[in-house]
This record gives sequence, structure tokens and C-alpha cells, in this order.
Amino acid sequence: MEGLTETREILAQAKRAGDQRAMAEANRCIGWFCLQLGFCDEGLSAAHEARNFYAGRDEHWGHALSLAVYSWLLAEVGLSDLCFESASEAAVIAARTDDKALNAFAMNCKAVSLVLCQELKLALALLDEAMRLADESGDASTVALTHINRGYAQHALRKQLEALNPKAARNLTLSIAEETARGAEVARIAGDVWNLRVALANGVEYYVELGDIARAKACIEEYEELPQHLGPRERIHFLYAKSDILAKLGRFDDVMPLLLEAYEVLTQTGHHDHKTNILRRLADLKASIGDFKQAYEYHCAYHAAYVADYGELSRRRAHALDRQLENDKLRERAAELELQAGEDPLTGIPNRRAFDQVFGPISHTKAAVGILDIDYFKQVNDTYSHLAGDAVLTRIARLLHGFDPAMQAFRIGGEEFGLVFAGVSLEVAAPICQRVVDAVRELSFEDHYPGLRVSVSIGLAQTGIQQGSALLAEADRRLYVAKKLGRDRVIADGRSSIAVSAAE
Repeated sequence: MEGLTETREILAQAKRAGDQRAMAEANRCIGWFCLQLGFCDEGLSAAHEARNFYAGRDEHWGHALSLAVYSWLLAEVGLSDLCFESASEAAVIAARTDDKALNAFAMNCKAVSLVLCQELKLALALLDEAMRLADESGDASTVALTHINRGYAQHALRKQLEALNPKAARNLTLSIAEETARGAEVARIAGDVWNLRVALANGVEYYVELGDIARAKACIEEYEELPQHLGPRERIHFLYAKSDILAKLGRFDDVMPLLLEAYEVLTQTGHHDHKTNILRRLADLKASIGDFKQAYEYHCAYHAAYVADYGELSRRRAHALDRQLENDKLRERAAELELQAGEDPLTGIPNRRAFDQVFGPISHTKAAVGILDIDYFKQVNDTYSHLAGDAVLTRIARLLHGFDPAMQAFRIGGEEFGLVFAGVSLEVAAPICQRVVDAVRELSFEDHYPGLRVSVSIGLAQTGIQQGSALLAEADRRLYVAKKLGRDRVIADGRSSIAVSAAE
């Protein structure tokens, strides 16, 4: 809370001084503090202002982090679809930096949105990659956060599994508790109190599910020994956790004050989040002790709050969409800057504009040009998801970049890449292209997408009789022939391509 108060003052000073950058940094920090404390409306406004500042500038770190915080705040207020959009954009922009902790954090935010959308396997695959990057970064807070979110995602998966296989669900809960305990240990050593509180409160829930009340109590006792400057979010989480232990012990008289306090905290903040959950618990609690009259009253209040939640959610969605519309011009400007910079935003390699700038001058000299297309790319998206499609594009681009000193690679379309061989004959370029085809065939995606394999086809032509756009058209025709002949190959022979075309 002290950090939020101080940063609000810094923001006020920056406004008085007209320092836009300082205002953006202060707003980004306010967004993060508000996320931790539970002041979502203020946090969304602040994070939105920060991302607006960075959107029109070539400052990927600040832009990605602001977007990531904004996306997480959207998740906190239940706007999972909008959260996914912002988190995906944050991950793409973060990938343009070498900051592994930032990339891991952005992946965490995207994974949280996938959990909310019940895309649990995709979320866990993303968190595996986030954990690898977090470990490599050495940033303890990001490592702790990733452990906690892996436990969170696995817990959502466990809820799906419980009705089908209770034994497997229990075994998974054991794994979840261990994962969360690792997050707590990392946070404890690093002195990261916020992540430690989250891990301990989550741990209570998991240990209560396992019936291990001793460990649940140990978690809550450690929590109570930590500094108690809690925001609404942390206070409610703590009260939930403690009430779960007492309910499991049958101490219903002690549970009621905790739930009522949690309800009061929500009322004071003006947020509807968790209100239905508290009222449902109060109704269940009263029913369990035979007070059916009050149970009915709480159930009616629960229903009214449930209906009100939809209105609140609609209001927040409209407000968030207004912000996005307001941000459209900045997005367009950012896209223009990316185009001018000549870099493809997803893969990080040169884009079509850069290809045209390189190809134009050399198309009238000794050179070869290839067009590479990923085979059956639509099936990759349809079968494995667009997240997998992005991974395929990114890994192939990474392979092409620097593959051979004689070859320059560009992303020139959806799943198409341009290959330029300046000062190189067809006889030299063709074997290089064949090595590319062979290397792509060996690419593995088993770490995230078991069973996924891809291949590419290349059409290759050289300058001479054909130049400029005619040369590109010939390379494209040869690519078409490579597809007709079965894909996963290079076609650099104009005569064979003419024969195939004539046979149709």
C-alpha cells in the first residue's frame, strides 16, 4: 500500500512537470500495485495510460510489460477474452527483447487467460516454456510466480478430472501442492512477500482438499506472521483460506465472522468479484448448521449478486472496449513504425517491405530468389491451435535466420517466406534450399505439441531472362509445382515445372 501511495505522488509530480515518460512509468507501477492490492478499476486506467504511451514508440520492454499488467487486470475482472488478446500482444512484443524474465511474465499472463477460457493443456504448455525462461533468467519472483500459476492451471485441470477419476484427481492435487510449495520456497528465500502470500493461501486450499489439515494450518500460521499491510485482494484470499480450515474442522461458529468480514471488504471496495462465492458459502454454512431461514436469505442474496455480476461485467466490458477503440490510432501508428522498421512483429525477421527493398536492386543482377511455403499450415492451426501456428512460424523463422551466409530470409506473407541469394547462381542456391527443407522436416515441437511435424516447399528461380515481378512469378509457379508433386521439396527446374503445368 505504501508503494501505491508513493507512486501516486510521483505521478502527480510528473503531471505537473509535463514529463510523459515519468507519467507512463508511474502508471505502469500503479497498475501493478493495484493488481496486487485488488484496486482493479484504478489499475486498468493506469495500465491503459502506460500502454498508450509505449504503443507509438519502439520501446518493447515498457510496452510489453504494460500490456501484460493490463491483461492480468482484465482477467481479475472476468474479461477473459479481452485478457487473452492483450496478453497475446504482450507476448509477441516481449519476444522482440532478450529479457527472459519479461518473456516468462508475459507468458504467465497469457496462460492465466487460457486457464480462464478452459484451454488448460495450452496453458500448461505455455507455463512449461515460461518456467524454462524464468529459470534461465534467474529472476526469483518470476520463478515463484510461474510455480504458483502452474499449480493454479493444474488445479483447474484437476476439477475436470475429479468426476471421472477421483484417485487420479487426488494424485494430481499432491503434485499441485508440491508445485505451489516450491513457489512459496523460492518467494520465501527471495523475500517476495506478495508471491509468498499467494502461494501460502493457495496451499491452504490444496492441503484442505487432501485432508492434510496440519500442513494447511502451517501455511495459514506462516501467513499470519508476515507483514499484515494487506490490500482487499490479499485480505479476502486470506479470509477464504482460514475459513476453509475451520470449516473442515467443523468450527462453523468461527467460520461465519471470517466470511462476513470478507463480504464487508468487498462492499468497501465496490467490487462485485467473489461476492457470489462468499454468499454461496454463507448459504451453505447456514444450511449445514440447520439455520434454513438464513440459508434461504443468503441464497436469495447470492442470486441477486449473480444477476448483478452480469451487469457489472457488461459495464466493464464496454469500458474496456472503449479503451481499445481509443487505442486503435496508436496501434495503427505502431504498425506503421514496424513496417517502416522492416521487421515482422511475430517472428522478428525482416518483413515484406524489407524484402522488396532488397529484392528490387538485385533482381537485375546475378541472383536467385526462392519462395518458401509451410505445407498444410491451415491444418496446423485447425488441429493444434493458432498458438501452435505461431510457434511453427517463429521456429522456422529462427532456423532460416542465419541458416547460410549466402541466403537472406524474410517473412513476406502469412506462412510464406522469401529467400534471396544475392550474387549466387541457381546451382549454388538449390542445395542450400534442399538443406532448409531437410532441416525443417527434422524440427521437433514435441515439447509443447506432441505429434506435430511440419514440412515446407520451395520454388526457386534465378535472374536472367526474367527479372523483377516476372522473376517472383516464376518462383511462385515453381512453388505451386512443388505442391502438386507432393510437397516437402524444392523445385528449381523451369522445364519440369512447365511439364507439370502443361499436364493439367
